[in-house]
Amino acid sequence: DQSGIAYFVINGDPVVPAANGTFRHTLAAVHGLNVIELEAADPLGQRTQTALSVISGDFLPEASVVKDAVATRLNTPAFDAIERVAALQLGGTNLSALIMARNPLYTGGSGLASATVEATAASFGAPSLDLTPQVGGLDVRAEIQSVDLTVRVFGRVLGIGYSLTTNVTADVARLEGTAVVNVANGQVTTDLQNVNVDLDNFRFDISGVPGFLESLARNAVRGLIEDQVEQQVRAILPVEINKAIAGANGPITQNVLGKPVTLHMIPVAVVFDADGATVVADGDMTMPPAAGVILPTTPGSLSTPGAAPTHGTTKAFYASINDDFLNRIGHAAWRGGLMNLKIDDAFLRAQPSMPSWLSLDAYMLQIFFPSLRGQVNPLDPIEIEIGTLAPPVFQAKPAPGLLDAGLGELTFSVYVAPVGGVRQLVLQTSIQIQVDVAPALNAGKIQMRIAGQPLIRTDVTQMPMARFDPLGVENFIDFIIPPVLQVFARVWSGYPLPTHPALNLTGVDFLQDGPGLDFLTVQGDL
Repeated sequence: DQSGIAYFVINGDPVVPAANGTFRHTLAAVHGLNVIELEAADPLGQRTQTALSVISGDFLPEASVVKDAVATRLNTPAFDAIERVAALQLGGTNLSALIMARNPLYTGGSGLASATVEATAASFGAPSLDLTPQVGGLDVRAEIQSVDLTVRVFGRVLGIGYSLTTNVTADVARLEGTAVVNVANGQVTTDLQNVNVDLDNFRFDISGVPGFLESLARNAVRGLIEDQVEQQVRAILPVEINKAIAGANGPITQNVLGKPVTLHMIPVAVVFDADGATVVADGDMTMPPAAGVILPTTPGSLSTPGAAPTHGTTKAFYASINDDFLNRIGHAAWRGGLMNLKIDDAFLRAQPSMPSWLSLDAYMLQIFFPSLRGQVNPLDPIEIEIGTLAPPVFQAKPAPGLLDAGLGELTFSVYVAPVGGVRQLVLQTSIQIQVDVAPALNAGKIQMRIAGQPLIRTDVTQMPMARFDPLGVENFIDFIIPPVLQVFARVWSGYPLPTHPALNLTGVDFLQDGPGLDFLTVQGDL
């Protein structure tokens, strides 16, 4: 204006505008969210401030997947847990049903004698399974104790009919083989190879029939039982092994704030060695676009060039999440409208993370802004709308926060909304937020929580009803934003650990990891 400029600074650096008011100032941008703060004052002491956000770095186009999004390591104790789950499914009524479905187990003979064998009952002792990692796959050894079939044998000998009940038994059914896991075009297949099944101390005696017929029936029944043991292991074991391979079981869809969100992990490599297996998967997140929301064109989600970490063998399980993947999740959530919130009483009641003491009425506004007294009814409800003009960005960092989250260009609008009346804008601000996010593991799912106090920069853009004291605005924003950030944290939470659900980790640690320190690793024992 006519009073001129006493000073003008950008991020604390003095800048002298040209006579026509234009200026040029170079800033060194860091990777991630950059907040540019501008402040100017005139000789009369009138001061104005504003802040702008710039996301700087390399970007992945939205149509591409995030390479090396997740890298996991399963060591021997992890496979011990998987084998216990699989072993519980061996033998039992499932194997009994497989065998009974093959009745008659044997039928044959000659003109002099014939025999038909039908199983009427089957029982099995305790099963066990041992999975030993080795180069190329898993050595598989399965045992089912105390095989016992009750069978009815009937037929004719020299034209005379007979029928008897006897038992087919074995001390142990043993299976040995190799489980080989392959990945092709994002699909995981686990195949049992070099399988051998044997029945220790197999017994099946049929009294009163010729020896040749008894031998034929014995060998046929033995072979059938061995085949069914193999079929049961083939049906169970690959499924349980695949559950441990990140992304092998398809995309994960869950409901977040009433909207479907789908997380994709695409396996690209599984490598076995003598201590366990390393799994690498690409990743993406998709959700339907937000209706009626027009967002600016972007070059994609933020990306860093770091490689996945090499995991050790001291812990049972490791999972490393690329912060590129977290940025893709944040970008997709932004594109899908999950970062745009309308907060009213109904929203408060539906969100367990919002504090019960938060009351959305005009009386609360009058506490922070006394100039509203007499202008609004203190009993009138208020509504808060939050819009995001830029996606959140994440960067791995050392503990305790482990993730730095930057939310730039948030619009924060407060309305008085009298029941049956006209909604009126009270305050609108532009907000830039930086906050530490601490991950945790709860019931096998990764949860994100806000750690510590956020750094909030507020720029008032509209005050149509009255002028508010800047300190009052700052206090109001500092009061409202922390619980709102807990809602945002829910958008990034609730996704299962990318491995077998039987791996209930203990002694869980999170750490910054990778050669470029751009991965978040969770590790634990069983």
